[in-house]
Amino acid sequence: MLISPSKIHSILTSLLSPSSSSGPHTALLIYPNGHLVSSASMEDSSSQQDQDQDQDQDDVGNDEDEEDGQGDEEPYLETQERRRLLLGLASQWNENEGGKMECELGKLHFTYLPLPPSDPVSSIGRESLPSVKPLPIDGFVLVLNGTKEVDWKVLVGKSQEFQDKWRS
Repeated sequence: MLISPSKIHSILTSLLSPSSSSGPHTALLIYPNGHLVSSASMEDSSSQQDQDQDQDQDDVGNDEDEEDGQGDEEPYLETQERRRLLLGLASQWNENEGGKMECELGKLHFTYLPLPPSDPVSSIGRESLPSVKPLPIDGFVLVLNGTKEVDWKVLVGKSQEFQDKWRS
């Protein structure tokens, strides 16, 4: 099976929602061992500007909230930091477990995507040559990350949408 990085990235990008409460804001396609194949993330600059304005207002009136640093909302993380945390969580996920997880990063939805069995390659004449055999890759894991306000049905639907587009 030939994998096109640009096609995968465009499909992942199409899953993202410009509003953080209506769909996933980050999507990753990884190998089951946690290595990244492709990722897409929605940089919502307007919500970041709103957070900055809210913080400026909080600075004037309420210094105790700032010291806590903890609120009901998910923590803002730079894209690279969020990606690393998602990769770590996804590499520990087992496909026999449920595909839904809630954590400090919001809602995470994992989907295992099995690859079709590959055709055996003829090894005539290669038996006597030493070689390093790569570990077989039998599938990928799709990771969708949304805020806690996103409904699970939306994440499941986006996962199915990825699978449909990927097979075509």
